Amino acid sequence: MKIVLGIDSEGSYESALHWLVRLRFQEPEVLLVAVLEPLRSPLAGILAPLPEEVMLQSLQAQEEAAEQALQRARTLLETAGIPTTVQIRRGHASTELLRTADETNADLLALGSIGKRGWRAWLVGSVGRAAVTHARQSLLMAHQPPSPDKPLQAVIATDHSDYNRRCLQKLLQFAPQGIQKLLLTTAFEIDSEMLEVLARTTPALKESGSQWIIEQLHERNRELCEQLRSLGAGCESLVVEGATIPALRAVLDETDAELLILGAKGHSLLERLTLGSISHHFATAESYNLLILREEGM
Repeated sequence: MKIVLGIDSEGSYESALHWLVRLRFQEPEVLLVAVLEPLRSPLAGILAPLPEEVMLQSLQAQEEAAEQALQRARTLLETAGIPTTVQIRRGHASTELLRTADETNADLLALGSIGKRGWRAWLVGSVGRAAVTHARQSLLMAHQPPSPDKPLQAVIATDHSDYNRRCLQKLLQFAPQGIQKLLLTTAFEIDSEMLEVLARTTPALKESGSQWIIEQLHERNRELCEQLRSLGAGCESLVVEGATIPALRAVLDETDAELLILGAKGHSLLERLTLGSISHHFATAESYNLLILREEGM
């Protein structure tokens, strides 16, 4: 499994780094990439350009900091037995990271954040948004490192669509062995009018109402749990009646799960407004750790 991890000199990458160690993907190979962005005056057009000597000194300091960060990350990964290579690129971070992921045929692009310090923009600004919108790879987006002193629980959101099931096959391919419990969660909304319409053709629904739907979804969740058994984690079915985003948020908070696993379909505006809207929301507007799965070829 090929993974590209973005590295910065402020340490924003560290959360994602610890997730790569904790998740224990199958046969991971990690490429650590530091992108040196062009230096620009914060008041361009008002102040005179920086002197060439100052520019060269700043570039040298930037490169030294990147090399130190790359070495720290490489040491941690190789201590955990994960083969690692490093690369320094120049340009805009979002462009270079996405290009590197494509050029290396990466399976996963990993980004990190540490609150409002350092490269906070990686998750809520240009880099994170570019990755969510344009990356062809699955994404690991980490705000906090996993807790070292408790079993790792992950919420898997599923709507039982064909695409979502294919994304779960991608999870089986990645084969993370570091998760102790999977909470397979399905949220649904149905109003009384729709319930009445559906009940006309489904007698069981007429008799039991939404309880029949809940039972059917639990049964489908249990079938998926059987398919995920090879991950070596316990698996529990959760069905929540309500809007998907607040339902997932409630499950994450109430269970103290540390990772949300989602399927993401496509990049277009229409897809983000429909099936892709859930992953797009959590990637850009929430602070939960995410593993966003994309089917190959997206």
